[in-house]
Amino acid sequence: MTEFLHTFQCGHTVKCEYIKPEAKKTQSFTLVYAHGFCSDPYGRKPEEIKKWCIEHGMGFFRYEIAGHGADIARFEETTMNVYKSQIFEIMDMVEGKVIVAGSSLGGWLSLLAAIHFPDKVIGFLGLAAAPDFLKTYFINYLKPEHKVILDKYGKIEFPTNDFTYVITKKMIDSAEDNLLLEREVIPFKGKVILLQGMKDASLEWHTALKIAEKLESDDVEVRLLKNSNHRLGSDGDISAIRQAMDEFLTIG
Repeated sequence: MTEFLHTFQCGHTVKCEYIKPEAKKTQSFTLVYAHGFCSDPYGRKPEEIKKWCIEHGMGFFRYEIAGHGADIARFEETTMNVYKSQIFEIMDMVEGKVIVAGSSLGGWLSLLAAIHFPDKVIGFLGLAAAPDFLKTYFINYLKPEHKVILDKYGKIEFPTNDFTYVITKKMIDSAEDNLLLEREVIPFKGKVILLQGMKDASLEWHTALKIAEKLESDDVEVRLLKNSNHRLGSDGDISAIRQAMDEFLTIG
């Protein structure tokens, strides 16, 4: 099984790709990649991650988040709970142990999966991971007049220096059900590496430190990339991602 269309239980049909680990490997896992908000799983980062997995005989699973890619027409129907249900369903589809790797929103979803499947997920690679970002944006950046628009129309365009997001009220409301940084502890004990650019215009770089502080795991590293932005797509960023993945070969 490689590329295929899959209709998730939430009713959204998107493109997926699943490459299973090589049977000959004595130590193996599948890396599940979740992309960012208003992005896709086909850019340089996931391509390099896929290449690394193939080189090392590891499995690889990537998918379009509901309302993205082939499902873009239904974007405004989606919520955090829809996104969460997708990655939970993927955890049941994938055989064996899993490393979850998530970019921005994908990092939030990956952490939710890691918490929910503690016996399956053995590691987490955060790439500008952005848990709770919808609530953070809503509280810190939306002015009263923006909230009026949101209440009236049910959605609002929200520009940042890197992207322009369309945020719906039901999306923000669903975020409340999935907040992580307000917890006393994020109950995941596996290996964690967090890569974060310090020139990220979409996410406060101290977020990586907050995640590390909250995680129950003792095996957590934060790697700050001084000249990197939210996309983490430069040659240096890719090198840092590959180096981080090399270190996951020691577990599982």
